[in-house]
Amino acid sequence: MPENRQLLLRRRPSAALSQKDVEIVSNATPSLKDGQFLVKNLYASVDPTHRIWMSEDDQYLAPVDLDAPMRAMTYGVVEESKNPSFPVGAHVLGMGGIQHYYVGDPAADPGLTVAKEIEGLPNTAWLSVCSVIIGLTAWVGVNEICKPKQGETFVVSAGAGAVGSLAGQLAKLRGARVIGFVGSKEKADWIVNELGFDGAINYKTDDMLTRLKHLAPNGVDSYFDNTGGPSTEAVLRCFNNNARIALCGIISGYNTGDFALKNFQMLLHRRVNLQGFICLDHLDKYEQALAELIPLVKDKKIKYLEDIQTGIDNYPDVVNMLFEGSNKGKLMLKF
Repeated sequence: MPENRQLLLRRRPSAALSQKDVEIVSNATPSLKDGQFLVKNLYASVDPTHRIWMSEDDQYLAPVDLDAPMRAMTYGVVEESKNPSFPVGAHVLGMGGIQHYYVGDPAADPGLTVAKEIEGLPNTAWLSVCSVIIGLTAWVGVNEICKPKQGETFVVSAGAGAVGSLAGQLAKLRGARVIGFVGSKEKADWIVNELGFDGAINYKTDDMLTRLKHLAPNGVDSYFDNTGGPSTEAVLRCFNNNARIALCGIISGYNTGDFALKNFQMLLHRRVNLQGFICLDHLDKYEQALAELIPLVKDKKIKYLEDIQTGIDNYPDVVNMLFEGSNKGKLMLKF
């Protein structure tokens, strides 16, 4: 059996992730039992939720154990198998972790799936625009919670991010005016000129409230929130009555632990419906989401970017790209 390089979580970060929080080790891969198969990871999805999983804070999944491989969704290929449903050569999606190999066992992890091979769809799309973490999250937030209508104003934080850029495009397809918060002029130009957003707000340079009032003079009807923090505080001041919020992330507080929010009272005054949601709660909608997303991607009616970095040794720096805003599109790690 091949040697397995693994990235272990050695301590819980108190701020931004550092090399001291993790360690790379090499171990022999175990022998397979009946029903198991050996997967060589090709790509890992790197997401803001990794920073949550490293902490001991109350959260939607159990924290990653210390001295265990870091949790991550991966796309890999079966190299050995004692399970006819996962033959050698099949591509597999699962929580394979930040390690070169893992043993798949459907009895222990029923979420393991063979990735479909679809003409015109890159394999990496299963970790980006067509993934549960990105595709399903955006689709559910727009269709099940925000429910934008023709002519309404839809705002999204992290509008150039993997989830935010997709959510904005889906809202545009439903006839909404779409405004996105971004962190650079380059990203503002991309979402407006390439994705068709109606406006962009640079949270680093703009007076966010003034800019939002200018772009949305008739108020905001729905908000897809990936960040919390100052962007959300500005939107709270601009809501129309009975507005809807789809809350899927609060990345502004993941490194600091500060989730305080000003203008919270506007939820009451504007009778706002706020729904927090996790993609794992909506797996029953995944096939329905893919039925819409795959044709849109193949027909290039949905545009997306992938930012693929290389090497598990660089994992801490790659994670921190999400918090610096330096990534361009869905962030992944190539093994």
